[in-house]
Amino acid sequence: MRVYRTQQFIRPDLQAHIFSRDLLANVRHLRGLCPSKTKFCAVIKANAYGHGLGEIVNILVQDGVDAFAVATFFEAVHIAPMAKGRPILILGPLNPSQSAEEIRTCARSGFNGVLASPDSLRYVCEALQHSGLVLNVHLHIETGMGRGGIQPESAGRIFGQIADCPNLKLAGVFTHFATADEDDLSYAYEQIEIFERFLDRYQLKNKNILIHAANSAATIKLPQAHYDMVRCGIAMYGYYSRRMKEPPVPLTPVLKLQAPITHITAIPAGHSVSYGRAFVAPRNTVIAIVPLGYADGYRRCFSNTARMKVGEQAVPVIGRVCMDQVILDVTDVPNVQLGQIVTVLDNRHDSVCSAYVLADMADTICYEILTLIHAHVNRIVH
Repeated sequence: MRVYRTQQFIRPDLQAHIFSRDLLANVRHLRGLCPSKTKFCAVIKANAYGHGLGEIVNILVQDGVDAFAVATFFEAVHIAPMAKGRPILILGPLNPSQSAEEIRTCARSGFNGVLASPDSLRYVCEALQHSGLVLNVHLHIETGMGRGGIQPESAGRIFGQIADCPNLKLAGVFTHFATADEDDLSYAYEQIEIFERFLDRYQLKNKNILIHAANSAATIKLPQAHYDMVRCGIAMYGYYSRRMKEPPVPLTPVLKLQAPITHITAIPAGHSVSYGRAFVAPRNTVIAIVPLGYADGYRRCFSNTARMKVGEQAVPVIGRVCMDQVILDVTDVPNVQLGQIVTVLDNRHDSVCSAYVLADMADTICYEILTLIHAHVNRIVH
C-alpha cells in the first residue's frame, strides 16, 4: 500500500519543549503501581496528546514501555519504523470502510487490530482470505462505556467465528472505563464486575491472550483492573485525568510551550486593544505581542481571562485572541525586551498557565488543551 507524506511545515519561533526525563519518570511511577508482570502500553494517539508523535515514540523506546496504542491505521504506519518491534495496537475498530489492502497491511506489519462487531469480523475475514496472512485481533467487550464493542453475552459466537477464520488470531480481550477519573467509582466497579463475569464465563484468564482494561485513571485508582496490561495516555504526559488533592503517585507535565515577544508599544488610558474593542486600557499601558493565536491551538475564549508568564512574572492576556497573535499587558514587568521568551503553557501544575487552569477557563479538560497544540509548533526534546 502506498503511503504519501508531504513536507511538514514547522514554525521554529513557537517552541514546545519536551522533557524526556519527566516522561520516563512518569512511566516508571505508573509502572510502580502495577504488578511486575503487568505490561505497559503507551497511548500515543492524537499526535501523542499534542506532544509530537515521533518525538514521544523515540523517547519511549529507550526505556519502560512494552507496547504502543494508536487510534488509526495511519498512526500505526507512521510509528512502525520507530517502534523497534514493540506491538502496536490500533484502538479504532476494524471496519468495512477500510480497504482490503489496509487490512492486509495491518496483518503484514504485525499490527494488532480491534474487533467490535460481527459484521466487521466477517469483512476482515473476507479481506484476508487466501492471503496467507494472520492478523492479531483484540475483542472489545462493552461493559458500560456505550461507545461500541460487543455485548458480553454475544461473545461466545464471536469466539467461534474467530476460531473458524484461519487468518485471525485472538490476541486479547479488553474493555474501557467510562468514569474511572471521577470521585464516585461505583460505576467503574460495576464495569469491573461485568468484565470479570465475562472472563470467568469463558475461562479467559487461563488462556494465552492479553487481558486489559485500565486507562490512566484506572491504573492510578483501580489496581484490580490492571490485569495483564495497562493503557496509559494522559498520566504518562504528566496529568491526572482531573486534578487530585492527594495523588498516590507524582506526575510531572512533560511539555512547556513558549513563544517570543515580537512587538512592544505603549498605549494611553482609554485606548482599546484588538478586535471588537473588548479591552480598553484603564491606565497608561505597555503592551506586548506574542505571535501565537487560535490557529496555533491557543483558544479564543482565553481573551481577557488567561495569563502567561514573562520570566516568572504572570501577565494578563488582554483583548481578543487573534488568529496568530495574542496581546499581553506587560506594564509591570521590569526591563521587558523584544525577543524575550513568554511561557504560554507551563509544565507546572501550580502555574497560572497550567493546562488545568486553561482547561477550567475553557470549560473543558486538560486533554483538549494539549491536543490543540498545532503540529507546526516546533517540538524540542531535552
